[in-house]
Amino acid sequence: MKKEEKKYVYPSIIKIESLSEKLIIINRQLEEKNKLLEESELARKNMFSNITHDLRAPVAVIRGAVERLRQEGLGDKEQHKLISIIDSRAATLEHLIYDLHFSALLEQPVFELSPTRMEIAPFLEEYFISMESAGHLDGRKSGVSIPAGISTHAMIDLRYFLRVLDNLLENAIKHTKQGDLIEIGCLEDDGNAVIFFTDSGSGIPAGDLPYVFERTFTGMAARTPGKSGSGLGLSISRTIVEKHGGRIECSSISGKGTTFTIFLPLV
Repeated sequence: MKKEEKKYVYPSIIKIESLSEKLIIINRQLEEKNKLLEESELARKNMFSNITHDLRAPVAVIRGAVERLRQEGLGDKEQHKLISIIDSRAATLEHLIYDLHFSALLEQPVFELSPTRMEIAPFLEEYFISMESAGHLDGRKSGVSIPAGISTHAMIDLRYFLRVLDNLLENAIKHTKQGDLIEIGCLEDDGNAVIFFTDSGSGIPAGDLPYVFERTFTGMAARTPGKSGSGLGLSISRTIVEKHGGRIECSSISGKGTTFTIFLPLV
């Protein structure tokens, strides 16, 4: 009997080309993922670098004030001034540490909101009155802009959404001076409840606008509360708004003022 000869079956050109295309696509996807990982790692390093600076500066001031207090012959006026400096810088540290904790909390996969149906207009009016009564708006022209008869409702987790309002208001206060305008308001537009904060303060340069919500943004001291340059305040605000199913935008003219606008789905 003749031994059967093994025949080699050549793959078709079509199959080879198809396989090559798939390999090219997979390679591009891997390159894109690697690029994203590199960018994420760079952003993380930049963020920690900024935070390290933010922590170091107030600590240095506190240590200097403490050393001065240890010296003899200080008058009551100077002692009170140094104590005030220590208290202010300690508050800055406390705010930054809280921001770090809050930012980490929002990134947890198990994090969930507990929103309730809320009417926006009276909610903003009450918030404004409480801030005004506490003296936070001292020396600034301020007001609430709400159309008459508006009845707009959205689903809001009050615990976290108040943090957004606090961040935006503190940013407005930080970048305005006595006599400048700070206005909070709401309206309804295209199926959204719209909440806005407007100020007539120093504004943001056009080149910085695309980055104001990034955690690593340091331009204009990141317009973050607590005199922090880490950018966490606005980054936290964006995350909270997005977890509510909404979005937040910023528009500004350098030297003329800034507006932050929040869009939330109507109930």
